[in-house]
Amino acid sequence: MFSVAQAQEYLNTILNPQDYDDFCFNGVQIEGLSDVSKIAYGVSLNDDFIEKSIEQGAELLLVHHGIFGKDFINLHGVKKKRIEKIIKNSLTLMSYHLPLDMNIPYGNNISVLKKLKLKYLKTIGFGMIGVYEKPISFNEFKRNLYETFPRSELQIYRNTEMISTVGIVTGDGSGEIEKYEGLVDTFITGSEKEYTRNWVKESGMNFINAGHYNTEIFGISNIANLLKIKYGADIIFIDVPNNL
Repeated sequence: MFSVAQAQEYLNTILNPQDYDDFCFNGVQIEGLSDVSKIAYGVSLNDDFIEKSIEQGAELLLVHHGIFGKDFINLHGVKKKRIEKIIKNSLTLMSYHLPLDMNIPYGNNISVLKKLKLKYLKTIGFGMIGVYEKPISFNEFKRNLYETFPRSELQIYRNTEMISTVGIVTGDGSGEIEKYEGLVDTFITGSEKEYTRNWVKESGMNFINAGHYNTEIFGISNIANLLKIKYGADIIFIDVPNNL
């Protein structure tokens, strides 16, 4: 058993949620048992995730996408049903959003950089830029993509033959693309908009949509493993795949 309060304090010292103006509360969003032993972790809070966590006997739900919005007073519909089920089963809900995207070395963006064998260069907006020491062919880069995102239905817009500088904004990051124009030859994110195809064509940039869910599996897995190492927690990944 370990203390939820101590686990939150430990993760807060690593992720520094106070440094982010997020649109949700980071940390314990719903209080359940004070001491727990089993963690169910995953990308997004939804009914399937909650049900599977209960079936596995979890006491702490650890997610990247928890309850969004900082005002819980008006509870109705889907949000009310989810919260009601969590409370009835004495579960604790803990969530980290932007701090988990941006953290080095445990966050989503840096994890994707490492898996693609890129060297971290700098942070821009909600993402990061990585570089290859020597440019690689697009075909080699494509193989790296499929190894990193084996379940994604990748949307790939190719405009160059060689890859050297890559921008990464995991999750819903297509709106960040203008910040990377002229700085990278390739941009990876988990979403796209109607104008994306024409924008990257005109800018000469390669674009890869690897899916919101599939670009954000890494960070939550990393911090769940930190809790396993620190407290001996029993952890289980609750996979509720989403191709979007």
